Amino acid sequence: MESDPTLIVCPVRAESAEDIDPILQTLVSLQASAPETMVLVVDDRSPAPQAQLLEVAAAELNCAYVMQLDGEGHSAAVNVGLTAAVEHGMDVCIVAPGLLFESANWLGRLQARTGTDGEPAAVAGGAILEAGGTIRQAGYFFSLFRRAWAARLRNVPEELLDVADPLLCPVSSELQFIRRGWIERVGGYDNLMEGPHAALDYCLRIQAEGGQCVLEPTVRARALKASDGEPDPAAPSEGRLRLKHANMSFQRWSPEIVS
Repeated sequence: MESDPTLIVCPVRAESAEDIDPILQTLVSLQASAPETMVLVVDDRSPAPQAQLLEVAAAELNCAYVMQLDGEGHSAAVNVGLTAAVEHGMDVCIVAPGLLFESANWLGRLQARTGTDGEPAAVAGGAILEAGGTIRQAGYFFSLFRRAWAARLRNVPEELLDVADPLLCPVSSELQFIRRGWIERVGGYDNLMEGPHAALDYCLRIQAEGGQCVLEPTVRARALKASDGEPDPAAPSEGRLRLKHANMSFQRWSPEIVS
């Protein structure tokens, strides 16, 4: 069966002129590494001067641009892209601004990723690398010792990914491929959650419906600026995540190798 086309969704917000350049670098990288794929820039209500620059730049780079007006925040912006993709019969790949792709066919590898059952994975993600050569995160795991979610392989050399196998685990919305059928099945992101917790919530909802989320270690994006990939245990979204999934055993996300 022929797979659905993919829409790359890049949720952005530029508070100042300094925020424009990392966004543009990501769009250029997407055009170079996935030239046949449509890119939708969803602007999370940037101030008017920055929004105008982003709209013009997106057009010059052959990217679609839309200002999201149905809510506020990253999750609301993601949902604009998910809705647009489903309406046009497309899968989605969320790509955060400030990332660069250094190899071709990264999207094809996410599209081809299967789960332990041999079926196409409901969600597939890649690793995010820091500029200095360490890993920011390669998905998430639940620490039984800390009783909290944490970033996999955080601060270890990126070479470890060269010997890593695909792994069942929640994956970050920094680089997250979602199949259309699963968007139709579980809906969009929770608008009341942000950051890693929103991505964790989405993957847990997929899991609850019988889908699989898989980290594909050969797919990597390098960040222009350093950032902490850990879910913040003090964030308001942490409490909502625990409340929503209070009856779920997180042990089902234990590392399971996918051949």
